[in-house]
Amino acid sequence: MLLLYVLLFILGMYLNCTMEQHYNILSLKHNKLQSSLFMNIITNDSQISVIIDLTPLRGEKTGIGNYIHYTLKHLLSNYNDLLITGLSFGFHKFQEDSLEIIQQIKRHIHYPLPVRILYKWWKYISKPKIDFLIKDVSLFHFTNYYLPPINKSKKTVLTIYDLSFLTHPQWVSPKIIHLFKPTIFNSAQKATHIITCSEKSKTDISTILNIPPEKVTVSYPGIDKSIFHPVDKEESHHYLKKNYSIKLPYILFVGTIEERKNITGLLTIYEKIHKQIPHHLVLIGKKGYQSEKILSQIQTMESSHKILYLDYIKNHTELKWFYNSADLLIFPSFDEGFGIPPLEAMACGCPTIVSNQGALPEVVGPDGIAIHPQDFDQFSTTIINILSDKELHNNLKQRSIKQAEKFDWAITARTHYEVYKKLESI
Repeated sequence: MLLLYVLLFILGMYLNCTMEQHYNILSLKHNKLQSSLFMNIITNDSQISVIIDLTPLRGEKTGIGNYIHYTLKHLLSNYNDLLITGLSFGFHKFQEDSLEIIQQIKRHIHYPLPVRILYKWWKYISKPKIDFLIKDVSLFHFTNYYLPPINKSKKTVLTIYDLSFLTHPQWVSPKIIHLFKPTIFNSAQKATHIITCSEKSKTDISTILNIPPEKVTVSYPGIDKSIFHPVDKEESHHYLKKNYSIKLPYILFVGTIEERKNITGLLTIYEKIHKQIPHHLVLIGKKGYQSEKILSQIQTMESSHKILYLDYIKNHTELKWFYNSADLLIFPSFDEGFGIPPLEAMACGCPTIVSNQGALPEVVGPDGIAIHPQDFDQFSTTIINILSDKELHNNLKQRSIKQAEKFDWAITARTHYEVYKKLESI
C-alpha cells in the first residue's frame, strides 16, 4: 500500500499536478504553513534564495535537530537578504519551539512521504530530481547526510556531522548504516560544498570520503545563552524536586541511550564508586540502538536503587535545571561529531568529564578533562577527586563557563551565511 502511494505520488509530479495545503499545527491560531508540489520562488537581485531541509526538526529533536533549529533561528533573525524556503519529508510533526521559528519562513514545502521509502526510490530510480519540484532556486542545503538527485547546474550544500556509521559501525543502528552508508560517498562527492561541526569530522570527511579540505567548512554548534547559564542552586533544586522528585546530590548524563555513548562503561564506573560518594546517577535521553540491553543492565547492579532514568525530555529548556543542580556531568562517549550536552552543561557551570575520542576534546578545550573511554579507573579517580575537593570543583565550574562562551549560534549562522553567499557568487 505504501509503495502504491509513492508510485501515485511520483505520477502526480510528472502529470504536473499542484496542491496547496494551508494548515494549523498544534492548534496555534492564525499560524499557517504553505505546502505545494510545484513552486516558483521570485527573488530580487540582492537576495540569496536557499532551500533548507528541515526534516530533522520533525519528531523528537536530537543533536542534529537542535543544530538546525538554532542555526535557522539566527539566520532568520540576522540576515534580511536571505530568502529561506523550508523543505521537509515524513509524517512526524514539528515540535512547538521549532514551529515558532518555521512560521517566520514565508514558504515551507512538505512531502508526506517516509524518508526511508523516498531514499530507496531515489537510489534505484533517481527521478524526479529535487529541482524538478522546486523551480527557480539555484542553492539547496540538505542538512542530514543525504543529497537527493539534482541537476549538476544547481549549487548544493550538504551537512555531514560525523562518520561514525562508517568508522564504528558496531555502535550504530543497522537502520542508520543502511540508510546512509550506500549514499554518503556519492552525496559528498556531488555536493558543491560540505558543512560539518568539528575539525575531527572535517578530517574524517577529507580522509575517508576523499574530499578536498577546502570543500569542507567547520561550523561549530553554539549555546542558547538565554537558557543555558548559571542559576541559583536553590531555585534549580526546588524545580527538580517539585517536577521530577529528584534526589540530591547527583551526577548526570544527557544523551541518547545507545552503545556509542558508552553508557555501559558509565554504569561500570558508577558501580565501582557509588559506595564512596553520596551521589545518585541520573540518565536523561531517548532510547537508541540496543538501549534495552543497556537499561536492563541497571536492574542487575548493586547500585540500581541509586540510578534514575528519565527518558527523553521534550521541553529542551528544562535541561538547564538538571545541569545547574548536578555536581558533575559525565560523557564517556566512544565517538562524537561534536557533543552538545557537555557544552550546555559547561555553560551552566557544571564541571564536565568527557572521553578523549571524536570531537569532545574540541568541546572542553585544552584545559578540560578528557579521559580514554575505557579507562574506568581514571574516570573513577577523577570523579571522586572533583566531588571531594570544593576548591577544585569551583575552579572547574569557572573554567567550564569561560570555555562555553567561545561557542555562539550567531557565529554558526554567520558561517552558514558566508558559505551561501560564496556559492551564490560563483
